[in-house]
Parts: sequence; C-alpha cells; structure tokens
Amino acid sequence: MNLKKSIVILTVIAVFIILMSVFALVSFPVAGTVYDYHGYATTIDLGLDLSGGISAVFGVQDDGLGNLESRVDGAVSTLQSMLASEGFAEATVAKTSSDGSYAIRVETADVSGAEDMLNLLGPARLQFVGSSSQGTSGSTLPSDAEVALEGSQHLADAYVTMQNTGTGNSYAIVLQFNEAGTQAFSDLTGDSSYVNIYFNGSLLTSVQISSQITNGVAVISGSWDYNTANDYAMRFRLSTLGVTLDDGEVVSVSPTFGDGAVLAAIIAVAVCVGVAFIVLAVMYRGLGLAAIISVAVDALVLIWFCAVLPWVQLTIAGIAGLVLSVFFAADANIVILERIRGEYRNSLKPIPSAVKAGFKRSLGAVIDSCVAVLVFAIMLWAIGSAASVGLAVTLLVGIILAAVSSLLLTRIIINCFLPVNSTSEKFYGLKRAEEEEHEQESDFLKNDVVTGGEVK
Repeated sequence: MNLKKSIVILTVIAVFIILMSVFALVSFPVAGTVYDYHGYATTIDLGLDLSGGISAVFGVQDDGLGNLESRVDGAVSTLQSMLASEGFAEATVAKTSSDGSYAIRVETADVSGAEDMLNLLGPARLQFVGSSSQGTSGSTLPSDAEVALEGSQHLADAYVTMQNTGTGNSYAIVLQFNEAGTQAFSDLTGDSSYVNIYFNGSLLTSVQISSQITNGVAVISGSWDYNTANDYAMRFRLSTLGVTLDDGEVVSVSPTFGDGAVLAAIIAVAVCVGVAFIVLAVMYRGLGLAAIISVAVDALVLIWFCAVLPWVQLTIAGIAGLVLSVFFAADANIVILERIRGEYRNSLKPIPSAVKAGFKRSLGAVIDSCVAVLVFAIMLWAIGSAASVGLAVTLLVGIILAAVSSLLLTRIIINCFLPVNSTSEKFYGLKRAEEEEHEQESDFLKNDVVTGGEVK
C-alpha cells in the first residue's frame, strides 16, 4: 500500500468516525422538508426496565371445556410469539391465578404502537357463516345464524401477505385451518356464495367465494393498507388462543430503575471504553492506536444497529451486551497485537512481515472465541426469557462486528501506518528478544540433544 492511498483511507475512516459521532447525538431540522432529524443514539427503543411502559391484565373465562390451566399456558406462549413477531421482543406475558381463576398479564415498553397492540387483545370469538348474499357492514350475528366454523376450533394461523392483483400489489390475509377446519371450510365454500366473518358478534368482513377451497388455505383480499390488514390478521390469530379473554384495562407501569439509570449506564459504558482505550494506547502505542480506531468504529456501528433494528429494545441486560461486545472487540485486538509482538520479538522479520504473520496466527483464536459467544447468544435468544432477548441481540450483532473490525479494519489501519513508518520499534511498541535469551534458548536445546531430546 502506497503513502497516498494510506492517507486517503485514514482520512475516510476519520471522517466516518466524526460524522457517526455527530449524527449519533445531534438533532436538527431537515432543510426543505417538515421533518426533523434526531440523533440515532437518542431514538433507540428503551425496554420496560428503563423507560417504563404499559400493562394490561386479561381475565380468562372458564368455558367448562376442561384443561383450562393447560390451555392458559398455551395461550401465554402463543401471545408471547405473536407480540415478538409484531416487533415487541421485550414484551412479557405471564399467567396469574387466584382462587381457581386465571388471568394473563401483558407488559411491554411504551414504544410506538404498543398501546394500540394491547387494545387489540381481549375477547376474540371468530365465527364463519355461509350466506347467499354479502353481509352488511356494521351488522351483528343473527340469532338464528348457522355457524359453520369457530376460530378457536378450526383456525390454525393467520398472517399478512402481498399479492399481485394485475393492477398493482395489495395486502391480503392468509388463513390456515387445522384438519377439522379444512373439511368444514371446504363444505362451507362449496355450499355458499359468501362467507360472513363475525368478530365478537359484529361483522368483520364479508368474502365472496369464487370456488370451493379444499386445501385448508384461504386468501382474503381487500383494499387494505398494511396496518389494517395486520389488525385483521391479529384478530384472527387471537381467536386461536384456545381460551376466551375478558376486556383488559391498559395502565402505565413505572420503570424498574430510576430516571437516572440510563445516564448512569451510559457513563459506565463510557468509562469502561475509556479504560480499554488507555490500556491499548499505553501497552501497544501505534498498534494500540489502530486498535482504538477500530474499536471506536465498532462501537458506533453497533449503536447504530441498535437504533435501526426494529426488534431491539434496549434494557439493562442489553446495555451489558453492548459493554461485553466492546470489550470482546478490544480483547480480540489484544490477541492479534500480542501475536504481532511475538512474531517480531522471536524472529528477524521486519515489522510489515511480523504484522502479516501475527494476523495469520491469531485468526483461528479470534474466530473460535467469536463462534463460542455466538452459539451462547443464539441459545439465549432461542430458549431464554423475554428479559434476556436484549442481551442476546446485542451480543449477536456486537460479536459479529467485533470479529470483522478486529480482523479486517484493524489490519487495514495498521497497513495504512506502515507506509508512513515501517521501521520504528518505539512507535509500534515492539522489541526484539535480548541476545542473552537467544543464547539461553540455544544452550537449552543443545542440552536436550545431548540427553537424548527428553525434556525434564
């Protein structure tokens, strides 16, 4: 790498760090628009323990069908998955009981759409009725209507999809029926021109049947935007819980930690990062400077990912994940720099060759450590509680970024330093082994040969 190219790369990295730092915290109006830009570090969704949130308790009706507790447990698991799929990864769903009665408590951080989501929960009885004519908007289920399917008995799942109508794309709802529902819906669509779908006794939508549906999958089309279609799908999915919920009251929840907890956590993170930078600078000098720049880029990009990823809600556990990720990046750099030191100390290689050999020798160790932490993070995400999701996500993203920054970016930066100065041991914090040490090693090896090569 020549000097001119090195200067250009270092300049680009410096500008990147400055811009990312500024855009992380500064807010300003966007010229020519009515929008304001807010620093990405200030837009990270905070979890329930940091920002407080909202809570709702839904009583469970005893329908006399037996195995109520087991069905409540299943409903809790289903609701947890539903909320996670809607972007509320940190939401907690728990069963409560008192005097033989059950209730389900749902808590989530007060983020965008959270209250609307909780307001959707509650009673969800879905009924399918065949008809020769289209249902009237706002009508209620006739008392003499023959209900062909019940959502709780026949529906397995519902989700939003996009379909091409010939004139453009539109959103539709896909219904998947269980075995009993497949047969019942086949009979219904074979005998009726319309299917009127009632939600809690009121007409939700009326669907015209174009042909008999026998495969257990139905697609409901409509002139919907995504939010409307998703609300409909959510109502369909709620009917599959296996239990009937009462209306819940949404209330505010105070944060577990005080208002100063976020600031204290930020200060703690800054202090930890500062200590790591000081250690790198003092111990490794120029090599440490390259590592500091790499870790700084890693930290800024990690914070940016926390802001843009829709399923990230920062909790105290998530902050711990951020700190661990930054320290992993620093540790990976230390492993690499120690390998470079060892290559230079114990050989006659010039500094560029020692750098190349050090990165090659440290590759396996860094990757092994990265894989071990990734496996742990994936297991934590898969089988851990909702409270551990923040830690798992930040670790997953952070460890991947740490590996890339230490193995790639640090190497690029050091290679940019070499055209400026490739011979200064003092600048890079390098030192050859003393001549006496080489002589001792030679004598030791000679004695081993004399005694038959057995090390004692």
